[in-house]
Amino acid sequence: MRCLLPPVFVLVPALLRAAPPALPGKIIFQQNCGRCHGANGRLGLNGAHDLTKSTLNAFGRTYLVTNGLGKMPTFKTKLTAAQIQQVVAYSLTLK
Repeated sequence: MRCLLPPVFVLVPALLRAAPPALPGKIIFQQNCGRCHGANGRLGLNGAHDLTKSTLNAFGRTYLVTNGLGKMPTFKTKLTAAQIQQVVAYSLTLK
């Protein structure tokens, strides 16, 4: 007698191996911030601060991403307010 498993059981191992979806802010960060801050926030190119050691809260980071400061460019014309919030939320996860 043959036992056929429902198709869902065939997919389970593939789902378990699949990487979790990237946070929206991570992709935006990689595209716009990774050049200087690096993928892990520690690169420090062009004087970029190590984001893993930053004491800035979400408000301070939002201000800097929006308006820029020193060598950091402004992103208020390149990113939407929602995208800036996503980048800030992602940057707070960097440890």
